[in-house]
Amino acid sequence: MLILISCLLLFITALTLMVLQVTQPNVRYAWLVAVGGALLALVSVLIWLAQMPFDLTLPAWQPRTVFVNPILFRADKLSWPLALSITALTLTILLTAITRSAITNSFTWAGTLALGGIGLLAVTANNPLTLLLVWGALDMTELITQLRSVNGPTNNEKIVISFSTRALGIGLLLWANIVSIAQGNTFDFQSIAPASGLYLVAAAGLRLGVLPLHLPYSSESILRRGIGTSLRLISAVSSLVLLAHVPVGSLTSALTPFLLGLATIAALYGGWMWLRAPDELTGRPYWIISLAALSVISALSGNPLGAVAWGCALILVGGALFLASVQQTWLNRVLLVGMWSLSSLPFSLTASAWLGNLGFFIPFVIAAQALLMAGFVRHALRSAGRTTLDAQPGWANKIYPAGIILLIAFQLLLGLVGWDGARLTGAWLQALLTSLLALGLVWATPRFRVLNPIRAHWIGPATSGISSIYSGLWVIYRILGRISQSITATLEGEGGIMWTLLFLALFISLLTQGIP
Repeated sequence: MLILISCLLLFITALTLMVLQVTQPNVRYAWLVAVGGALLALVSVLIWLAQMPFDLTLPAWQPRTVFVNPILFRADKLSWPLALSITALTLTILLTAITRSAITNSFTWAGTLALGGIGLLAVTANNPLTLLLVWGALDMTELITQLRSVNGPTNNEKIVISFSTRALGIGLLLWANIVSIAQGNTFDFQSIAPASGLYLVAAAGLRLGVLPLHLPYSSESILRRGIGTSLRLISAVSSLVLLAHVPVGSLTSALTPFLLGLATIAALYGGWMWLRAPDELTGRPYWIISLAALSVISALSGNPLGAVAWGCALILVGGALFLASVQQTWLNRVLLVGMWSLSSLPFSLTASAWLGNLGFFIPFVIAAQALLMAGFVRHALRSAGRTTLDAQPGWANKIYPAGIILLIAFQLLLGLVGWDGARLTGAWLQALLTSLLALGLVWATPRFRVLNPIRAHWIGPATSGISSIYSGLWVIYRILGRISQSITATLEGEGGIMWTLLFLALFISLLTQGIP
């Protein structure tokens, strides 16, 4: 019941804001309503700790012979840290909205709250059917939001392609469910068949843009901070949570090393592009790609718990950075706590990240993680392009930093209490080597030109090397489509009957040649 209460607090607050925007567009307390609803939702998620684990089962659909599995949600020590991260991000977005007053309104805040509610449903979904439904709702929300925020047929096409890849990920999850049902395991993720493990990894990897490496969405959008951050991070975590349900011992296939290699390449590429991004928002797609790839590597190495740790880091560390739009030197330095959270050192947020067996891939994973950490330090200390609070009222000087510090505080809190990945020493030697390499990259970045940021138009997804490959394949697909349309037009035109008779005659002649 607590899961339902947390989600309803977010959804009802969102609905209230929409009603207020329509009936009283100039009302002054809409922001207080939004913050109040998000705060209550955060408190309710904290209360989950008193009863975990617990389930929420909705009434079964009819007929029962078709819908064997019920709609099922579960709060446990794997879903709770992700749920806490999502509600904390939602509250922080609303607290820092005072710096974005020129482009925000009640509808924007309502969208942020609704996305938070959908995110809670995604991370607590406890069987494939439930997760499929939540993915579908989230994908439709993202599709509509993106189509309304971009201009031009090219950008619309990119969004539709992104939606198609996510739909393919839904298809893979559905296939994993079919495989599980065929083996007599049909109820929840705890009893899913081991044979479904690789399909679960492939479904999450495809939606995250890791398997194969691609940018799953276009960055040509007016959505930057605020709801844009919520949409990007919650969408990624809703796919990443599937990796936490990969059955132990299901990844002994010969394909596992191949998938590990692809994920490692994605992590290195994402880390390198993130380090050299001109600013954190331009590099945000590569932040997501890099952390998603590290999550996939953790799952493939036999450590699904590590995927949860990287998911929390993606939201808490990334959210604090992407929402820090105001230049405050002391706050920028406090953001560096995120480097500790990314380090995998003992008792950090990601201390459980590398408990699996990486084998040959350890040096490459160390390099990818170090690139991620060094890029984070550079972006956290960047001052160019940030605004000030000079034009804001005095209370804004307290509310804005409180929102950022909230995410930083939960980074430290989750490293110590509340879930199965807390208070662990982890692979401390690997973490120490990674931290030393990251510090070396931070020192070398301003001294070596190859590590310096590249210009914004060279890092955009439309012009990156990976996107160029997929653009080339898409051009080939268009050419084949035009050829197919030409053939269809020819057969359906005035000469279509003559062509049909000709092919029929050729077919009959070929058959008669084989008759003695």
